Amino acid sequence: MERRALDMLLAGDNSELAVLRAQLSAATVASRDFTGVGFFTRFAVPEELPRAKAYADLVLGDLYAEVSGLENDAGFLLFVKGGTIDVLECFIVDDRWPDGATMLRPYYVRPAVPGSSRLVETEQRDLEWALRDTV
Repeated sequence: MERRALDMLLAGDNSELAVLRAQLSAATVASRDFTGVGFFTRFAVPEELPRAKAYADLVLGDLYAEVSGLENDAGFLLFVKGGTIDVLECFIVDDRWPDGATMLRPYYVRPAVPGSSRLVETEQRDLEWALRDTV
């Protein structure tokens, strides 16, 4: 589930996302914490790898997924800190994380209308919106 979410969050024809993908390929998991309503996975990235200069601090959060055992869909956030992938968060609104959960259908979201906080599923990723805080 983590790998599929990370691949989708870092997808796109963008040179800075390519830097982050290269970091991911060399990163190790520093810690993994289950909260009962999701998880946090923290990464360690080798110091010698390039950093994403344009995205020094960024949160990619345009990915949701249907997950087995959940009534409501899960959301995923990738935190980039200092140009380095830092933490993947998965969150849910259900009461608890189900045993043996698997990602069934991931999908991208975007605002229902520009400026709206209501998110809707989109067939194609809106990379400009996903990177909105840095563009």
